[in-house]
Amino acid sequence: MDREILAHFLQQHHDQATPGHRASPVLELVVAHLPEHPATVFSRFGEVLLQTRPAIALFGDYTCTGGPSRFLVDRWLNDPSARARYLVEVGVPVRHRPRRYRHIALGRLTLYRHLLICPAERQTLLAFTAVPGSASHAKLRALAAASNSAGRR
Repeated sequence: MDREILAHFLQQHHDQATPGHRASPVLELVVAHLPEHPATVFSRFGEVLLQTRPAIALFGDYTCTGGPSRFLVDRWLNDPSARARYLVEVGVPVRHRPRRYRHIALGRLTLYRHLLICPAERQTLLAFTAVPGSASHAKLRALAAASNSAGRR
């Protein structure tokens, strides 16, 4: 997982979160247009409100359970298997450059991280993309195709 995102949500107090909170309609619309990309909507407390299928394949499904396992920090810190199975940032991030990640099934990935903030709802959309034609782009496309076919079963 991205260290900056984890640090941000670690500073928030999720005990104030409203259970069953939904993603902003605007962010839902944006995510609906990103079916091929890993994208996740977070509440201001780090609760996962919405994920694309590729995001579930990279990070695990945060939306299918209730309680603290819906919160990024709680799952990451309390579930050691989450750190072993899913996307982990490696190296030191450099501003305006792609970041390096490791995934147990996909190996090394070089991805751009995009944040879209919805100030009215105090929600964040985190999406990942790769340079078209790169090895990471091919891996994300294969992941999206596999996750979409698994979702249709």
